[in-house]
Amino acid sequence: MEGTDSVTESSGFVIFKLVLSFFQFVLTKFFEKASIAFLSLMEGLTMKSTAEDQIATFDQLSAHWWEPTGPMILLHKLNKLRVPMVVEGLVKVGKLDRKQRYTTDSLKGLTILDVGCGGGIYTEALAKLHATVVGIDPARHLIEVAKAHAEKQPDIKERCQYYEQSLDDHWQGAVGKYDVVVLSETIEHVVDQSTLLKQVAAVLKPGGSVFISTWNKTNWSWLLAVVVLENIMKRLPKGSHDYDKFISPEETEAILEAYGCRTIEQRPFYLKFWESEWVWVPFNKLTYALHAVKQ
Repeated sequence: MEGTDSVTESSGFVIFKLVLSFFQFVLTKFFEKASIAFLSLMEGLTMKSTAEDQIATFDQLSAHWWEPTGPMILLHKLNKLRVPMVVEGLVKVGKLDRKQRYTTDSLKGLTILDVGCGGGIYTEALAKLHATVVGIDPARHLIEVAKAHAEKQPDIKERCQYYEQSLDDHWQGAVGKYDVVVLSETIEHVVDQSTLLKQVAAVLKPGGSVFISTWNKTNWSWLLAVVVLENIMKRLPKGSHDYDKFISPEETEAILEAYGCRTIEQRPFYLKFWESEWVWVPFNKLTYALHAVKQ
């Protein structure tokens, strides 16, 4: 009972700190944002986009992809959570020795597929840990940006390969090829999510791991992603998120299970959007990361 009480108090303290920080932000920014909120909401809340529209939207942002404080700041910041989760997850399943956890070449010898790699922010971070990483994305300008940026990094350019492809184009020539597949902020842009995860399972080696991060399908996630980040604060491209494509962790786990991948960890995280920082949290209402292993 004491252990349970301690966990409850700890969770409550984390939530209290987040709420307090949020209201401090609201009080200082309210008048600045209130003047544009109504027009932004009226203009953008009902906006939906096709897959082609979303590809075009991200293509237009390609020139700013590697600006650390630019429009892709949230992806840059997300590396603080998603890269360590890959390393720690592989340690848990015995693919890495625990001694490798904090080494600069902890992913050496592993082949990783980054699905929806964009301009290569996640891809390069994994390659810096000495993994061989293949990044695929259907957005041509983003692949060009990824290639150009990697070419300027002599320590990783030989370990980064990029292709202008969707997974639908890539998977048949890569069955059983990869130790790891990562889908970060990708699955919520795909219409046929079951087929996507079927193809992910197909390209994994037996015992391989898939790491997914995405938005939960809740009213809270819609409020944060679409209302706040797209339409009020302009931190995400308008129209880039469609609530109908958001997917709950339960549904993600069920689809993966159907294709022979067992979920071993699911961790909720949250964007402190007033500070542009992602943090792990004890409540699962907004975003989550998931690790599953192919049986």
